Amino acid sequence: MWINYLVQALLLASLALSVNLLVGYAGQVSVAHAAFAGIGGYTVGYLTTARDWPFVATLVAAAVIAALVGVVIGLIALGLAEEFLILMTLAFSLAVIGIFATFDALGGVMGITNISGLSILGLSLETPRDWLAPAAVTLVLVFAVCWRIGESPYGRVLKGIREDTEATRSLGKNTFAYKIAIFAITAGMAGWVGALYSGWLGLATPTAFGFQLAMAVFAMVIVGGSANLVGSVVAAIALTMIEPVLRQVVGLQSSEAALWQLVIYGGLLVLMMIVRPQGLFAERFRHVAPPTGERVQVLGERTAPVVRDLDAHPVVLKAEGLGKRFGGIVAAKDLGLELRRGTITALVGPNGAGKTTAFNLLTGAVVPDSGSVLLDGEELVGRRPDEIVRAGLVRTYQDVRLLSRLSCLENVMLAVPDQHGEHLGRLFVPGRAVSRADHAVAEQAMEWLGFVGMADHAGVPADALSYGQSKLVSLSRALATRAPVLLLDEPASGVDSTWVETMLTMVDAVRAEGRTVCLVEHNLDVVRELADHTYFMELGEITASGTIAELTSSARLTEAYFGAQ
Repeated sequence: MWINYLVQALLLASLALSVNLLVGYAGQVSVAHAAFAGIGGYTVGYLTTARDWPFVATLVAAAVIAALVGVVIGLIALGLAEEFLILMTLAFSLAVIGIFATFDALGGVMGITNISGLSILGLSLETPRDWLAPAAVTLVLVFAVCWRIGESPYGRVLKGIREDTEATRSLGKNTFAYKIAIFAITAGMAGWVGALYSGWLGLATPTAFGFQLAMAVFAMVIVGGSANLVGSVVAAIALTMIEPVLRQVVGLQSSEAALWQLVIYGGLLVLMMIVRPQGLFAERFRHVAPPTGERVQVLGERTAPVVRDLDAHPVVLKAEGLGKRFGGIVAAKDLGLELRRGTITALVGPNGAGKTTAFNLLTGAVVPDSGSVLLDGEELVGRRPDEIVRAGLVRTYQDVRLLSRLSCLENVMLAVPDQHGEHLGRLFVPGRAVSRADHAVAEQAMEWLGFVGMADHAGVPADALSYGQSKLVSLSRALATRAPVLLLDEPASGVDSTWVETMLTMVDAVRAEGRTVCLVEHNLDVVRELADHTYFMELGEITASGTIAELTSSARLTEAYFGAQ
C-alpha cells in the first residue's frame, strides 16, 4: 500500500512542479492544471481501450493535446486581470469535467474504468512497484525542465512578467509569446502526468481529476513555496501521505480520511497565507556574481550647459498629428514633436496636460486614433511596445516600476537584448553556451550599473533601494536596452537635492554618449540645466516650443503653468 501512495506522491509532485512554473515563476494564477491532467488521462483511456494504441504513443498524444488546449487557454487569459484569470481557469476546469461526463465514448458519468495491460518499452505495468520507475523518471524529467526554464534568462523574463508585465514589455520582451509558451509547456507536462496517473489508477473518471485534485496540487505549491521547485516536491510527498497516515495510524475509514484530508489542505492554505505567505521554502534568490572586471563610473562634475545649433543635429524621431480620445475626454489633439540626435528635449506643462499620455502614444502603450510616429523614417504606430523598444525607442516611468523581487543586477540584465538563454530551443542544447552568454550579459549589466554609480548595489533586491537609487537603476535598465532614443518620465521627481544633482549628471552623460533624450519634468531648474529644446503642453496639445528661457518669458504660458499648481 505504501508503494502505491509513493507513486501517487511522485506523480502529484510532478503536477505541482508544472503548476509552480506557471504560477510561481510567471505569476499566471491558474487552477486549470487538474483539467489538463484530466485531458491527458482521458486521452490515454480512450486511445488504449477504444483504439488499441500503445501506451507510449498515448503519452505523447496526451501531452500534445493538453499543450494545444493550453495555448487556447493562454490566448484567452492574456487580456484578463489576475482575479478573472482564476475564475476563468476554474470555469474551464468545471467545463472539462462536464464534457468528460457527457460523452458516452468517454464512459459518461462513470468515466473509463477498464484501462489495463499497459507497458513501456516491453516492461509490463501491472503492480504498484512497476509504476514506481516511470513515476520517478517523470518527476526527474519534469523537475529538470522546470529548473532549466525557471532558473535561466527565460525564467528571468517570466519573473519580470510576474512582477510587472507592462514594465517587462517596455524592455523589449514579447510578453505575449512568453505567456502563451508557458501555458503550453506546463499544460503539456500536466497532460503527460495525467496520462500516467490514469494508467496507474486504471481509470479516467470525472472525480479523479475534479476539484479535490486541483485543490491538492495548489496546496502543494502554496505550502511548499512559490517559485521554489524543491518545496513543491517536499510538500507533495508530505501532503499525499496525510491520507494513509489518517487511515493506518489514526484509524479513520477511507471516506472519512479523504474528507479530513481536504479539511487539512484548506487549513494549511489559510495558515500559510497568514503566517508564512512565501511557503515553507522561500523563493530561491538567484544571485548572479558580479563580474570582477573594470567598472565604468561616470560620477563627477557636470559640464556647463551648451547652446546647441539644433539644425546641425538630424531628426531621429518625428511625431505628427497624434490624437487620442477616451470617451468624451481628449487626451491628445494633433500632437507633434521632433527629437534630434544627441540632444535633450523637455516636455513641460501643468498636471493633466497629457505629457505621460504623449509618452504612451510614442511607445505604443496606448494606440493613437490618428497620426504618425517615425523613428529614423520607420513607422512605429501599430507596432507592439516590445517591437518599438527593439526598433530603438525606450522609456522609463515616473513611478520607476523596478521588479521588486529581483536584484538590481537582474533588473538590468533583463533589459539586455538578444540574450542566448531567452530562446527555448537553445536552453536544452547540451553545453555551457547559455551560462557563458549569461555571464556576458551580467558584465554588460554591471557596466550600466557602474555608469550610474550603482555597481556596489548589484546584489541588492530592488525593493530595498531608496527612491533616488531606484531612479538611477531604472535609468541604467533603460540604457541597457541599447535604444538610441530615451523617454524619461520625471527622472528628478520625488528625489532630494543630492539625488537630483546625480540624476542631472547621468542624463547629461547619456547625451554626451550620443543618445537622444526626451524628458517630462516639472522641475524647471532641471529643464533649464539640461534641455536644448522645450515643448509646452496644455490639454493634450503642444501650444509652444523653444528654449526654456523663451517659454518662461511668456506671461500667458507662465500663468498656464504656475496657475495650475
